[in-house]
Amino acid sequence: MIVYIAGTEYSPTYKSFEIYVQGCSRHCPGCHNPETWEFMKPETQVDAQEFLTQQKVKTDKFDNMVKRIYVTGGDVLCSPVWAERFSCMARTMWPTKELWLFTGAEQEDIPGWVWKYYDVVKCGPYDKTKRQANLFPASSNQKLIFNGTPVRYIEGPFDELPPIIHPVTVEPV
Repeated sequence: MIVYIAGTEYSPTYKSFEIYVQGCSRHCPGCHNPETWEFMKPETQVDAQEFLTQQKVKTDKFDNMVKRIYVTGGDVLCSPVWAERFSCMARTMWPTKELWLFTGAEQEDIPGWVWKYYDVVKCGPYDKTKRQANLFPASSNQKLIFNGTPVRYIEGPFDELPPIIHPVTVEPV
């Protein structure tokens, strides 16, 4: 399966390995990653299985330093042709890590399959007029949903969060 990935990054602050998907139709003013808006950018095309396998090898080398896998970007939900299958593959690849989805979709617009694969969903469009300095998420209209429970924001180190991994039975889509 072909997917489009803008890049990856490790964040020591959040102990996260971040996967930046390519493609987003939301175009939020003040977006942190406008370079990921364009769909099907040829230089970002990768085979999903090969890409995820390579990333798993990377994260395994530093297993104790990676608690979370972020799927961000771009917005994977703006690529419905491959979004669910990619999410299933990511959950299968990292069954013991917290899997986070960052989407500009409103909570009520998130497809039901998302909750099968992700432990945490950050939802809602970024709104630069509602920016929250030193808080997460970045704007006050956004929500964090931990295993189905919305929270307003997180202040302070992520290491103090309770464990949020839920057992997931992954079936191929």
